[in-house]
Parts: sequence; structure tokens; C-alpha cells
Amino acid sequence: MSYKVRNSIVLGVLLLLIMGVGTFVRAYHLPKESKALAAEIEKIEEELSNTPGLINEYNELSATVEDTKARWESRSKEIPPEDITGKTYEYFSTLIERSGGLKLNMIYQGPQMKDNYGFNVYNLRGEGPYSNLYKFLWHIENGRKLFKINTLNMKGLEIAENEKTAGDILVTFEMTVHAFYAAIPELAKPSSGREDTPPYLSQDPFLPVITALLPPNKTNLVEIERSDLKAVIPGKAFVFDQNNNFRTLQWGDEVYLGYVTKLLPEEGKIECTLNKGGIIEKVELKIRYAAGQQAALGQQPDLLNKKP
Repeated sequence: MSYKVRNSIVLGVLLLLIMGVGTFVRAYHLPKESKALAAEIEKIEEELSNTPGLINEYNELSATVEDTKARWESRSKEIPPEDITGKTYEYFSTLIERSGGLKLNMIYQGPQMKDNYGFNVYNLRGEGPYSNLYKFLWHIENGRKLFKINTLNMKGLEIAENEKTAGDILVTFEMTVHAFYAAIPELAKPSSGREDTPPYLSQDPFLPVITALLPPNKTNLVEIERSDLKAVIPGKAFVFDQNNNFRTLQWGDEVYLGYVTKLLPEEGKIECTLNKGGIIEKVELKIRYAAGQQAALGQQPDLLNKKP
């Protein structure tokens, strides 16, 4: 084969290769890349069209961050790494003194654990003038430590005069309080102080317009609405009465203004029927439970008694 023929064949093969590669690039590769570029352009145009929305979202997030930062820097609550029951009792005792005096009985009912925080549950039951109770509730909610009142039941009660005291209008109450603690050290150090004087109380909503003029409790009967039930067994109930004396009641026993009409051991409660100046009222008294056990006879909770 001559030199010219051989060179012509090589050049022809190279020409075919170049044409094949060019055809592939133009027919397949360029259209695919063009579609990808078109999709990218469309995405960028869509993001540009959403710029006002992104700006609004950014502004909202910035405002939320600023508000959260301001709240953090102005926090006034103290959340310790643990809640010690003895110190909590002492704290409540201090609040009682600042409030003017209450009769109070406290029971620790156990902890509730969450992710990085928890709270201890306390059951508080007692009585006192509404003005003092109002201050006590305010101090619990607004004091330095983070306590939250979860449930609260209150009832106005007319107390007949006796040889030792004049008649009075008291409020009996029972509440559950959550004492919070957290594993975040910074929360134990508040950044600012807080007003610790409750607002002025103009009136007592429990003060009746007409009193029932109840007879005095001359024979020192159990005043069931001011007592604390400790245990119920078939035929008998055991209570601490209004003077913190341990008493035993049976079905049909006389109590102040009425009688014991039901003993319900399976439900941990008793029922009394009272006659308050012609108004018949059924009053239930239930056992309060301590942490992990039933508050039965002989298991006395810690008591704080501070009378006004």
C-alpha cells in the first residue's frame, strides 16, 4: 500500500471519529446539560421570587430570638438542680409567716421526671383567713423559686364562737404544688429581682352576706371540714381533728353539725351529713397519699402549723 493511500485511510478514520463524537455531544450530551442548566435557572428564579417571604421569615425569627434573649436576661425565677423536701418545707414556712399565718399540713407525693427537668409534687391542705391565703398563693406563684399550683380547691367556712375564740369566717383549701428543678446550672441563678409585695386585696369573696349563726362546738366534736382523714377500715375511720388530735369515728357517730353517714374503705373516704342552719350538706373527706404509699394510720406526714 502506498504512503498516500495509508495516510488517506488514517485521515478518514480520524474524520469519522471526530464526526461521531461531535454527533454524540450535539445530539445527547448538550441537550441533557441544557435541561439541567434550565432547571437550575428556574430554581434560582423561584428563590429570587420568594425573597420577600424569606425576608419576612428572617425578620420574624430575629424578633423571636430578641424576645427570647430579653426574657432570658430578665428571668427572675430560681430553678435549682434538685428540690430538697426539707428546704421546700422551710420555704413554705417562710411564706406562711410573710402571709400573716395559716394552718397548713403538707405531704410529699413524689417526683415527676421529664427530659432535662422535673418537679416534686406536694399536697397542701389547711385553713386560714382569706386575706392570708391570698397572700400565700401569690407568694407561691410569684416568689423567687419556681413553684406552680396545679390544682386548688377552696371553701368558705363559718366557725362558731367558743370559750377560747370568737366566731370567724375561714377558708379551707387543698392544693397540689409542683416544685421544679433542672439540670441547667444557669437557671439556678436569676438575672434580676422581682416585686415581692402582693397587690392590695379589696374584698373577701368568701365573706357571706348573711351568716348561719351556727351553734358553738361546746362538746369538742370533730369538725369534719377542718379535719384530715388518715385511714379507713371496715367500721372505723381515723382522723386528725381541727385541733390536730387523733380521733376515731364510726358509722352514725356525731360530728359537729351532723353525723357520719358512710364509711368507704375501698375508696379511702368517709361521708358526713351536716345541717348548717337548715341547709343539709353532704361532705366527703378523703385520704391524702404520700410518696409511694398510702397515708394510713400511723403514717403521719410532716406538719407545719402556724395559726394566725
